[in-house]
Amino acid sequence: MDPLIDEKFILTVSQVLPDHFYKTLLVFAEREAYGPSKNEGLCFENCTLVEFVGDINGKLYLALDGYTKLKLLPKIAKAFQIDPTSRAHSSSIMMEFANQIAGNLITEMRLGRYEIDILPPENLNHKLVPISLEHFRQYILIFNLKDRRGDEYMGRLYLILLLEKFPTPQN
Repeated sequence: MDPLIDEKFILTVSQVLPDHFYKTLLVFAEREAYGPSKNEGLCFENCTLVEFVGDINGKLYLALDGYTKLKLLPKIAKAFQIDPTSRAHSSSIMMEFANQIAGNLITEMRLGRYEIDILPPENLNHKLVPISLEHFRQYILIFNLKDRRGDEYMGRLYLILLLEKFPTPQN
């Protein structure tokens, strides 16, 4: 067991997410805050879950409020060359974007010699999601989003990271 695995995940997310946002959308994602959390659940207007399994098991929630989604959706759709006004596409666009971020995170963790795979993303928009603090360590990272010139505020992105607790050895 690596005692610094949580820190490695947080530092990697803090690098991967802003890089992906700028390369894909020309949007600055500046980490505003991060730390451990004891929330027993979450609910956001837009929330995508990407689970990962392997040497480390966990869950990554990418969450946005309505304002942020409205600001980001046209930029993400443009990057994917999809019509953002189609209601049927908006959820799948956001899920694919979260999946790409998780994929980049896992790729970086694999470079650190962790064998990890991601599962297909799940749409949890407007759903109350319980979090088991007994089974997971929880961290929240909050990013301020601004356009490429840095003068237009685009909202906040919440990234909730759950890492499975290691079982305690039985005597």
